[in-house]
Amino acid sequence: MTMNIPAPSLNDLGEFVRLNASFFDTDEKDCISQYMKNTTEKYSNGKYWLKGQLEKLPDDTIMQRDIDEAIAIDNRRMAEYGGPCNSLEAASIAHHNKKFTNMQKVLEKYYQLMEHEYLRPPEKGVDKGGLYYQQLAETTLIGK
Repeated sequence: MTMNIPAPSLNDLGEFVRLNASFFDTDEKDCISQYMKNTTEKYSNGKYWLKGQLEKLPDDTIMQRDIDEAIAIDNRRMAEYGGPCNSLEAASIAHHNKKFTNMQKVLEKYYQLMEHEYLRPPEKGVDKGGLYYQQLAETTLIGK
């Protein structure tokens, strides 16, 4: 039995951060806003780029393989082209790196909070607990 926490999309993360704002710092909230804003820019055709490298739509799920692929693309391009050629390019790279680091923090908190919710025991007279707790209660002696 696994928890099967669904991988979020950018849209899911936007809503999740909004509903759980107290768990996220300003940089983490800003990174989601910036990625969302990227999807509305004329040049983007409704897309955004993880780490400035991997093209995604806002409803595409963000999985660990996407994070790994964005890093691999970035490393490959850095090896092919070398470092930034001017301060503007250096600033752009730094911006994408910061935004990407904050996206990773948001994803980590998303999975932590979702795991907590999935394992949440029931509140008497209110609900049956988190989804995984309910599955465990059906197949084990937990909560009995």
